[in-house]
Amino acid sequence: MGCCGVPKSADPETYLRLACERVLPSEGRRNNGPQSGGETAVISRACIAAGTLDQARAHQVLDEYALAMALRDQHRGRMLMHRRRARAPVEGQRLSAHRVAVCEFHFERSDQHWILERVLFADDATHLDLSGTDPAGQMFNQRRRGGLVGPGPRAMPHKPQPQTLTVRDDQGTTVTGHQGTGSWGGGSWQSSYRTDVPLSPETRWIEVDGTRIELPERGPAPEVHLEEIERRDPLRAMLYGEIMSTDRRHGGDDTVDIACRALVDIGALGEDDPLLREIRQIAGAVAGGAPVPGLAEPWASLVARFSKTDGPQGRLAIGAVIDDLDGYSIRLDALTSDAGSFSISLAVSPGTPLLRFPGVDLDPSPIVWWAEDDRHNAYVAFFDNGGGSENLAEGQVTSLAALDPRATELRLLPTASRTRAVINVPLAGLAGPT
Repeated sequence: MGCCGVPKSADPETYLRLACERVLPSEGRRNNGPQSGGETAVISRACIAAGTLDQARAHQVLDEYALAMALRDQHRGRMLMHRRRARAPVEGQRLSAHRVAVCEFHFERSDQHWILERVLFADDATHLDLSGTDPAGQMFNQRRRGGLVGPGPRAMPHKPQPQTLTVRDDQGTTVTGHQGTGSWGGGSWQSSYRTDVPLSPETRWIEVDGTRIELPERGPAPEVHLEEIERRDPLRAMLYGEIMSTDRRHGGDDTVDIACRALVDIGALGEDDPLLREIRQIAGAVAGGAPVPGLAEPWASLVARFSKTDGPQGRLAIGAVIDDLDGYSIRLDALTSDAGSFSISLAVSPGTPLLRFPGVDLDPSPIVWWAEDDRHNAYVAFFDNGGGSENLAEGQVTSLAALDPRATELRLLPTASRTRAVINVPLAGLAGPT
């Protein structure tokens, strides 16, 4: 019998419907967020890739059961709307980055300690990232992935971020910066600001509410080029995608195992098929974080640094723009590295690659965030923090492993279905591990 209580070589649509029926009664008793029932999306992807179920039909089946879930749970109603909205075409925008300055300029304003962390000079505006703490918070430069770490349970009595800032450059232009996204708590806050008029990217300094800040010297932007990639067999590409999927990284289910079992149960592959043996070996190595004999590239190079904690420390400006990666405009702002991992701050338009809901979206993420260094190490990063809209999303992707401290260059390789971008980022500004 298969995993859903049906005979092997079951009809794919019946198999999918039985999986949905099995998940549906448990929805009212589970509180796992959008990951609940994620196996149905995985089964759909497997059937579509194997050519045994039409994509439109799979969408229809999942929507029927999502509607049934929505009638039981208002939260599921929002998930259904997200699923349908995600399939609608979205018109993106071309992103720009004339200059990115990453810094950690500390200054006092009123009764708070502020830190200016990033300044982006773009076509539409100048963007600033600021954080602040009250003097008792002693929060200077304490970070964790996704935000500032609070000093304890005490919280600010009110939302402390200013709604506007006055910003001036050395060209004599004075503008207003308006608050965008932000968070606060535990005596600290962080927020982004966008000016109503762009400042000069050539400026040597800016003033933020009267405090002059000398900017790091402007460096050349990395070169960007696109290259075609070899088209993989759809089934192999889907299974590789499950190994690298956000669903598997952040969800509660092993999506590779679900996909493999489904392919066997519907008769698309035999249990002893060489492809399944390969996929299970790779998935086991990635999940276990250790190389295994005979592991193919780039997987062997990927897992080689999983156990290392000797990464260099610091932040580097990138300031590169990919105009069109299979229809996506991508702005790469900065690289942040620490002993155990590294992350890339970025923006994407349309925002789909950074806005997926594990267990809800049928289609896989359209971009995989690969990278490699000049020491023959491979890396892959996952969406870690951020948000936005279907038109534009901002956030960061974080590697599963730390950078090799001996590497002098990192090649960022965001990869879509037909092409990948290549961006060479020098690592000379990073300090050795501490």
